[in-house]
Amino acid sequence: MWALVYARHGSLLVGGAAFVVVAYVFNHNFFHMSIGPVSMTLGRLLLAGLVVLFLWRWRQGTVEQHPLTGCDWLVALFAGYLTVRYAFTPAPTGIASSVPPTWRLIASFWMPTALYWIVRNAKSSERTWKAMLGCLVGLGVYLAITGLAEVSEQWWAVFPRFIADPTLGAHFGRARGPALMSASLGVFLAVCFWATWFLWARVSRGQQFVLVGAMALMAAALYVTYTRSTWLGLAGGLAVIPLLHLPRSWRPVLLAGMLLAGIAGGVAVGDRLVNMGRADSNGSAGHSVYQRASFFLVSMNMFRDAPVVGCGFGRFYDCKMPYLANRSQQIELEFIRQLDHHNTFLSLLTETGIIGFTLFTAMLIAWARAAWHLIRDSEAESWIRAQGLFTLATVIAYLSSAIFHDLTLSPSEQWLLYLTTGVTVGLHSRARCHVSANASAKTPTFAQPAIPLGCPST
Repeated sequence: MWALVYARHGSLLVGGAAFVVVAYVFNHNFFHMSIGPVSMTLGRLLLAGLVVLFLWRWRQGTVEQHPLTGCDWLVALFAGYLTVRYAFTPAPTGIASSVPPTWRLIASFWMPTALYWIVRNAKSSERTWKAMLGCLVGLGVYLAITGLAEVSEQWWAVFPRFIADPTLGAHFGRARGPALMSASLGVFLAVCFWATWFLWARVSRGQQFVLVGAMALMAAALYVTYTRSTWLGLAGGLAVIPLLHLPRSWRPVLLAGMLLAGIAGGVAVGDRLVNMGRADSNGSAGHSVYQRASFFLVSMNMFRDAPVVGCGFGRFYDCKMPYLANRSQQIELEFIRQLDHHNTFLSLLTETGIIGFTLFTAMLIAWARAAWHLIRDSEAESWIRAQGLFTLATVIAYLSSAIFHDLTLSPSEQWLLYLTTGVTVGLHSRARCHVSANASAKTPTFAQPAIPLGCPST
């Protein structure tokens, strides 16, 4: 009954944010049921409901249908190319990746594309936008409390309970959240931090104090993930977003403060940041720096042998094995024998070639460009420009971790990225329509002489 009520009055934008929250927290480890060959979770059921609701509203003509942009074509081309590459990639005959290619294609690319299209065409207003941010703020507070409880071993405060199971996932001993991976938790905390930042200016004074405490809590939880890439993601956002968001008169003070904070932080904790004493449940932390060099060298050799279309979608894990015997350099390659890729860009380059790599990179650049257009649009409402900044912060947080992890193996980060960029592209397309309409309205027209109804008699 509540679903029917929401279908009639609810927002697709808020529904998209709710999907990200539900799918991330109540994932396969929490609940799943088999419907034939398909394993359904709460998040997948919710996304299926959103797709049905979107199609129904589209048929009723109650969704915003703006002209397609370059971003939309790139999203469609990227998903389509990966689908074709997957169809023509044979399954591995022996050892295989921990993430099946079929599931990776569906969860990391098809589902985010569906979410992107839903929120891109959803009716959006400042009210629904604030509701979307509110969902992410609530998620961030929950994740921060859970992460801090993990590292302090307060298991009574950890929910869902499977997070406390050391036999599941990786990075046990660090804050890792429902995805059971510290990098994933760090990306979500960084994005939720920025959602809180942009919601702060649009609430009452008392609520602002609460949100400041929430941001501090999220930053503390992000620190105890002990994942440098996520630290870089938040630090990169803090170096860029305040300069664009706050008044120009504040910029010299902000630049000086960031410089002093960077120097002080480097002196105080620089050595500990580089030489972290962290112990992971899979024992991989001790060689993390050397692994990156090994991945890079192996990836370049694989790309050289299959530069156009790659070795095959989802085949890096087994196709890399012959390259590990290369002894023409001093880098130890055996470190990565039992590991999936640790770089999103190199993973796509080796598996899908220069075509997949170019489409993915172009898509990210197009999203950042659309966000920048919203930021620079002086005629747009303040919340629309704030959405552009929020998307830019999300892209920064995503890229910082994508360089050090293959985030396509963890679909939840794709959902978060496609959610925020989908909203931005929809707003950007709407703004372009308004500009075109205004330009047409201002075009001078010349009145045509009236046509007489009859000729006077002579």
